Amino acid sequence: MKKILLAIDGSVHSQKLTEEAIMLARSIEAEVTVITVMEEEPNLGASFAPSDTIKIIKENYKKYAEQILAKAEKDFKDNGVAVKTVLANGHAADEICKLANKEIYDMVVIGSRGLGGLREALLGSVSNKVAQCAKAHVLIIK
Repeated sequence: MKKILLAIDGSVHSQKLTEEAIMLARSIEAEVTVITVMEEEPNLGASFAPSDTIKIIKENYKKYAEQILAKAEKDFKDNGVAVKTVLANGHAADEICKLANKEIYDMVVIGSRGLGGLREALLGSVSNKVAQCAKAHVLIIK
């Protein structure tokens, strides 16, 4: 069976990626793993914020990431596609590549843009980094 790794971040573009990955997976009878990554950012000003506040923010961030995965999982299952989900912590490109190379996927599907914004423009896009480090074919969807 063919294996596809779909990387999403909850952006509006993620829904388009999911729809494209569903069509692709159905056409080649592939199983899909959907990954979203909780990026660990430096806590600017964290020393001034109460630790309870930081804890609540991190918990809400995790709940949001879990909701992203739950929606994607439902979309795939509703379309008869075998699906697993992975919630990772770290830098998005690194975590996507780590999973793609460890589990030996046939293809990684990722968007050309997402939630990165200015940071992504300054540091280089996640999709570009994944295209460089993943051993699998990488499909970048605009």
